[in-house]
Amino acid sequence: MEENTRQKKEKAVWEGQASGYDGSALKMYRHAYDLSIQKVRSILTPEKTVLEIGCGTGIVTLGIAPYAKSVAAVDISPRMIAEAERKAADASLSNVEFRVCDGYATPFEDGSFDVVLLFNTLHVVKEPSALLREARRLLKPSGLLASATDCHAEPVPFPVRLMLGLQKVLNWIGFIPFLWNFRKEDVNRLFKENSFSIVETGILHSAPVNYYLLASREAESSQGARLTGAENPQKGA
Repeated sequence: MEENTRQKKEKAVWEGQASGYDGSALKMYRHAYDLSIQKVRSILTPEKTVLEIGCGTGIVTLGIAPYAKSVAAVDISPRMIAEAERKAADASLSNVEFRVCDGYATPFEDGSFDVVLLFNTLHVVKEPSALLREARRLLKPSGLLASATDCHAEPVPFPVRLMLGLQKVLNWIGFIPFLWNFRKEDVNRLFKENSFSIVETGILHSAPVNYYLLASREAESSQGARLTGAENPQKGA
């Protein structure tokens, strides 16, 4: 029952935003999305297989697809997936497969992918570690995980701080059910605790901070992942 509640809460947020997501997201963060696509393209070759977890409307997925052998992309929101499939058809991309599923437990076999993507997802789910554990399971031994995560605890100008305060209010009233107030060091720690080695970091957007992190899959599992150093979500299932 608790898992069903968590899924319903995570899905509801994105179902309501699907039709207008590209217009609002690209208006404010187009440069960050462009940088995200550039970063992923730089680690791809035509032989690489890719999975994006939490793909939304496929902005990153479709931007990197021509540079990979194949791309699978999953999202918990059927409406987001419908938007992504429409865009893929319009672009005549034949190497992309979209699926509606929970990123905590995807239907793919262990070690299926060379690269896994987690863009703009970890700070708005109930259990970020669950997504990282699933990503690690799906990566080949030499695989890479590329991510971008909003870090709302980093210093920003006052007007942006007001905007982030509004997001907290939306979190408190349940419109945004899960929201992590990360710092960059919290994200670093989260990846290390889930058996990833950090390869590269960077800032894709400065205010609020959108933090890029590229990591490799460690050979040995950690003794157990736990999230520390960041505020807990203010809403739970």
